[in-house]
Amino acid sequence: SYLVEARWHHARQTPRLEKYLSNIRAAMTGPILLPAYFFLSQNIEEQAIQQLLCESNIIN
Repeated sequence: SYLVEARWHHARQTPRLEKYLSNIRAAMTGPILLPAYFFLSQNIEEQAIQQLLCESNIIN
């Protein structure tokens, strides 16, 4: 996705809105979904969750 934008920039092209939105959707999906997948696929122990809830000053 970033390579496509680099090509547009190098060729001094302005893409049509549909092409740009299609490209940016692909560029943004990875950074958003990858961390979510990582955290959802991990087994989190109940003790770790309770510790985070009790020590809320770390999060806030």
